Amino acid sequence: MQVQKLLKLLAYPATLSPADIPDLEALIQGYPYFYLAHALLAKAGYTKEQDTAKYVVQRAATYAIDRIQLRKWLENKLSLPPIVRNGNDKGMQQTAATANNYLEIIAKKSLKKSTNENSIKQFSVIDTILNKNLQFDPFVEVTPLKEEGCIDLCAQATTLDDRFATETLAKIMVQQKKYKRAIEIYNHLMAKHPEKKSYIEDIISSLKNDL
Repeated sequence: MQVQKLLKLLAYPATLSPADIPDLEALIQGYPYFYLAHALLAKAGYTKEQDTAKYVVQRAATYAIDRIQLRKWLENKLSLPPIVRNGNDKGMQQTAATANNYLEIIAKKSLKKSTNENSIKQFSVIDTILNKNLQFDPFVEVTPLKEEGCIDLCAQATTLDDRFATETLAKIMVQQKKYKRAIEIYNHLMAKHPEKKSYIEDIISSLKNDL
């Protein structure tokens, strides 16, 4: 997808059409963590009832920094400040050129991160789970747990403390390629949350292939 086309869709999402969907999907394949592409694809399919539309919305919500703001944007309820134009065409052209340059820099950096073997593997795991029709409300905000003092997570321990056996910690272990430790945490989570057994087993199976 051309940078100018992408900028236009970001500025005027109402102009999205079915013809843009293949280009956005191709962009996501090249840059899996480019959140704006996920958001635009979700916007294109939000009003549809097909499973594919639900899937892209769920995936966008997975990567969203703020799911509430994403939902407002998808429903055209997000209030944005008005754009002030000074009538200086030359200045506007320079601003657009600068924005394009920044976008190209961001894209190149995203490509570096996206082609990282570990990043691609994590993206693949998320895609696999969503493709298995795992249903969840993409806009439910998770309430963070209150911290109970500063704990050294690097300390060696023979048993796994229930308070720290979280999926976030497991993902950190995966990023550090400590797959055995991650599997241990996921096994502990599966015992605590049997209703998530199928979901966690899929992740463990994927991690075992990397041992």
